[in-house]
Amino acid sequence: MSKEVYMACCKNVKELKSKRKMIVKLFNEALRRNSKQDIELLTPIYALFYSAYAEVSFQKLINTPNGFEQSVIEEIDKQRNLEEKWSKCVEIAISNIGNSNKGEIANKKKSLKNILNEYIIHPSRIRNKIAHGQWMECLNNDCSKVNVDVTYEISSLDFVKLDRLFTIYEDFQQCIEDLIKSPKTHYRDFYLIICKIEEYIVQTKDWSVETKREQLIKSNKYKNYCRRGIS
Repeated sequence: MSKEVYMACCKNVKELKSKRKMIVKLFNEALRRNSKQDIELLTPIYALFYSAYAEVSFQKLINTPNGFEQSVIEEIDKQRNLEEKWSKCVEIAISNIGNSNKGEIANKKKSLKNILNEYIIHPSRIRNKIAHGQWMECLNNDCSKVNVDVTYEISSLDFVKLDRLFTIYEDFQQCIEDLIKSPKTHYRDFYLIICKIEEYIVQTKDWSVETKREQLIKSNKYKNYCRRGIS
């Protein structure tokens, strides 16, 4: 059964990656035209798109052939939401390492948990609000009052920062996939991938729509674009 699910998820992930390119192309076009209205529209749509991608690619991950037993997959899927499913997945994947060096396991767990909490679990809560139609004013979990902090985060959503999350998510997922498929040999690439993610986080921490536009304006491609009278 998991192989059938895996193949279905592969098709969905492939389709979403293709459509992602189209959304990014639309954003770049809006950026060239400095169309704030289009950028504001595309940003929450991209957040929803990322949420869909995160859900189906996670299913692909836990159903990876020669990985988790079916009972483990079912245990993960019993969790309430994607955040809890991810936490359970990482917990089980690390427990399968079987390394006697407890210090090394603890360090790996800490590295994974830090990235998971900051760049996968926390953003998913924002996406959930958007998915429930809370585009301007966000409510607390029991919908009894406005959640001011989350409302501010929604108003601060940035297309470029969302795009950055895709890269972090994909690399993090690859790291976990290695743990699932090859717990005994995962160490060959584990720290390389973790270092890659951490370096990318540092290098891109100040990226935003504004910095992207500044970079675009300085490019020869944009200057040629303007000469043709399109902008």
